[in-house]
Amino acid sequence: MRFFTIILSLCRPLNLLIAIASVFIMAAIIDDVSWMLLIYPCFVLVCYMSAAYMLNDLIDIKSDSINKPNRVLVRHPVNRHFILFIVGLLFLIGSLFAMHLPNQAMHLALFFALPGIVLYELFLKRVPLLGNILISLLVGSVFLFIAYSLESHTNDALKIMLLAFSLNLLREIVKDIQDIDGDKDSGLYTLPIFIGLSKTIFSMRVFAILFIVISFLPMYTHTYAWHYIPLMVFLIHIPLLYIIIGLGNDITPKECATFSNILKLMIINGIAIILLSAK
Repeated sequence: MRFFTIILSLCRPLNLLIAIASVFIMAAIIDDVSWMLLIYPCFVLVCYMSAAYMLNDLIDIKSDSINKPNRVLVRHPVNRHFILFIVGLLFLIGSLFAMHLPNQAMHLALFFALPGIVLYELFLKRVPLLGNILISLLVGSVFLFIAYSLESHTNDALKIMLLAFSLNLLREIVKDIQDIDGDKDSGLYTLPIFIGLSKTIFSMRVFAILFIVISFLPMYTHTYAWHYIPLMVFLIHIPLLYIIIGLGNDITPKECATFSNILKLMIINGIAIILLSAK
């Protein structure tokens, strides 16, 4: 029972529930979708995401012992070879389910998501910014994957993908700032280590302001209903401004963790805003 609990914790059940909820939310706004079609994309997401989280924790044990001493694998030593076996098994099961999806969804899963996850965890995590960009693209591509799986139009999915990519990129860099001490000790070369904390924070502020400006464009193209702008301002822009103003050279890991959680919530808010405001 204890081992099962450890494995379940490694899979980040809350994040899995959010991903599954995203599938059902997008399906709910599409006419004439058979709910049976949701089974395969849900299984692919659960398997791939669980495997990615487990592989991440396995590789990051050394840095997590400093940055996140409460992580499961730090507190509870488990046979690493067995964890690696479960990771491979989950990738295999997810890939088998992906083969039952429409071609575009299958190709996205097998030829982008799967190699992207492995490439990130084994190599690109150590490359400044490039690793952040890849993992953010993987997060954003979930919504395109859902649209392809349901054989739906991809207009809203692409917009959600852009929003999720942008906010997750900021979140990944915040997490790098949070983990800077452990990453240095582990020989990782993240953006805050590579260019310094001040330049990293300045870059984040520029990117955040650019994101806010771009997010106003639908107001001029009449793409969304009138309530799109007030929802974006109160649920995305104001929290984002709060974060970039709060970032400073004296920021603590605890504050970074709070900002990271706010950005995760903002991604969920953004999905809801785009889907509720779509004409």
